[in-house]
Amino acid sequence: MSYSIEREDHFDFLSAEYAALHAASSATAFQDGVWLHRLYAVLVPARNAHPVVVTVRREADRELVLVLPLVRTGRAVLTLTFADLGVADYNAAVASGAALMELGRRPEVVAGIRRALGRFDLLRVDRVAGPPQATAALFGGALVHRHRYDTHVMTLESTPEAWRETLDAAFVRHLERKYKRLRPKGERTLRVVTDVAEVAPLMLRLRAFRAARFAERGGVDLVQDDATYAFYRAVAEDSVRRGGPARLAVLEVAGDPVAIALDLVEPDRELFLLVGYDVERLRNYSLGLLIVDGLVQDAIRRGKSYFDLTVGDESYKSDFAARPLPLHQVRIPRTVPGRAAMVLDDGVLAARRIAKRALLAWKARRARKPAGVVRPGGTVGSEPSAQPQTQ
Repeated sequence: MSYSIEREDHFDFLSAEYAALHAASSATAFQDGVWLHRLYAVLVPARNAHPVVVTVRREADRELVLVLPLVRTGRAVLTLTFADLGVADYNAAVASGAALMELGRRPEVVAGIRRALGRFDLLRVDRVAGPPQATAALFGGALVHRHRYDTHVMTLESTPEAWRETLDAAFVRHLERKYKRLRPKGERTLRVVTDVAEVAPLMLRLRAFRAARFAERGGVDLVQDDATYAFYRAVAEDSVRRGGPARLAVLEVAGDPVAIALDLVEPDRELFLLVGYDVERLRNYSLGLLIVDGLVQDAIRRGKSYFDLTVGDESYKSDFAARPLPLHQVRIPRTVPGRAAMVLDDGVLAARRIAKRALLAWKARRARKPAGVVRPGGTVGSEPSAQPQTQ
């Protein structure tokens, strides 16, 4: 069987052929056509990046069998990455599992992909979930590196009650106490937005909630960046119109939004993406934990098998009995500057993590009383921020 490998930097991710390929693939919701269409239209120009889209088709019938959605950034060091730009928790080649294995074993296909990529100093595929070998094989000679952080996934039961029984009893009691404290403030409702006219005001409120939360923590929130915010809002609006891949959910008390979450949905799972909650008016009600609890129960009722808390090692994930799963990075340094940049990236990441741990330890020592969730054993768990992780 012969294949045609091409560069199609203006590829139509909303096309029927891409939708069919993605549905049959092992890729994630971060490679959904709506998501990638908006990423290339909104974020790529805002980040001074350039699209690099490689397609592979069977020559006999021109059927699309593989799409590699990448971007090129940098001047001194030309870097190719999958279409990420700080908003994707998982990156994946878009093809069926069988096609990935087949194409990676074909030297002429691998050589064709390398030619189609054009000139670069460093190629980097971040946050590959699952075995990375099939992705690495597409590029030939790639280095595989395990990330220092994991992703976290809950396996769901058939009913919310059965799932709750898998959690630590003390944590469940903590959630129920928070629900009880919230009850006098009015009726509590978790609903999914179906009217596109609601998206803009709710996304603005989510942004404001996060601004207040991250200001207290001294952290950097990508949602405060105008281009990133415009991207998320566009994905949310498109998803309401098209029925996915995102769901905008609102936790309301007495009709007023107190927590808002933007998630992604796959056939068997829901992925926790962004959340904002009212820390200024309802600081001690653990709204971040309550909306996760509500979203999980709703996912179970819709027949989902997994709830994915995505990337990062925040302690609240263990409260929800999410199991850590490894992530990998696939890299090809093609030049001396590319190899130097790779080594520098590794060093910067390690230094940032050491500094972050030191800062958290210092804050914990200075705190007069612990904030967040007190887990069994006396350790303190954090509330979720659901922010895609970047290096």
